[in-house]
Amino acid sequence: MSKPMKQVKLLSRRLKKFERELVTFYNTIGRMIDLNPRRTEIFAYLKIYDALTQAQLKQLTGFSLGTISATLQLFLQTNIVSREMIPGTHKNLYRLKPRKVSFIYTPLELLIEDLEKLESTIIDKQIQLQEMESKYPTETQFLHLRLNSFRNYINVQRSQTSKKQKYSFFQEDTSVVIPFNKMIAYPFDIDDIEEVIRDIFGYYQFDPIRNQLLNILYLYRSVDQQTLMDLSGFSRSSVSRFLRNPINREYIQTLPRGYRSPRIYYLESISLSILGSYLATDDFIYSSVSRLQEILSTLQSDRGGTSFLIEKTEGIIEEIETFKKRTRVTRKAYKDLSEFLDRQGVS
Repeated sequence: MSKPMKQVKLLSRRLKKFERELVTFYNTIGRMIDLNPRRTEIFAYLKIYDALTQAQLKQLTGFSLGTISATLQLFLQTNIVSREMIPGTHKNLYRLKPRKVSFIYTPLELLIEDLEKLESTIIDKQIQLQEMESKYPTETQFLHLRLNSFRNYINVQRSQTSKKQKYSFFQEDTSVVIPFNKMIAYPFDIDDIEEVIRDIFGYYQFDPIRNQLLNILYLYRSVDQQTLMDLSGFSRSSVSRFLRNPINREYIQTLPRGYRSPRIYYLESISLSILGSYLATDDFIYSSVSRLQEILSTLQSDRGGTSFLIEKTEGIIEEIETFKKRTRVTRKAYKDLSEFLDRQGVS
């Protein structure tokens, strides 16, 4: 039976600190994987209240109605909310579809669909590379291996939805072709694959500068600061800020500066770096259970009519336990990939 279409009552000021802590939980998840923070916050409030009007979202977030409307339109397009008219009013109620999403506003099936589009483009590009191999043996082999790393990432992600399908991995060690202290210059056009990667990996992300610079590292592997500036068109300050970012230091490595030569930055494995970011986010979600249980205990001992918030906090804890079970297969696939690449000497 569907819930009645009526405007929900927002939590009282006394309970706002608990509401805010739940919102911060979702915001932290979004920030860890570079999701748009305003979309994440709107999603968080929908997760807490289940259904809200645009006016209520404006009251809760302080965002403009334009931002809220554009975000809700995206959520409608990705089928994670429904829109219903409240009887007797001209107000729309936006209701989250709980089975569509868990902790981020990207449905898993949409992510897999986009990744399969990327894989199809990669396979086409690898066929083209085979046709150019005799003319550009080093560059075609290097890019082929680099694209294999994307395919390894896709296969790990696919494992979550295709539990019965065995996944296979591809060789991706580019150091056998060009050492890490050397930069590649492609003598052929790679704009087509660059565009697809940028579109798919940047669609939901908040920072387009970071996304584009990462895409360069994905395809070129080793670069110096000037090369990043030349390929991206960004200023020295923008590139320097990106390279200083502590998030990037987790998987972008540096080589010692040589005599009269610039510092080289390199990203060895695309698959391990992206998956590592997602698994770190999963670990944060799992570790949040103890704090959520503390909040739940406080609410249960309160006599101020907090049944709604108690139910919501219990629901988040249950959702984390379900999420943990569901992601075991992905963590197993990541472990298998890590061992496979370790045997190749990739870290």
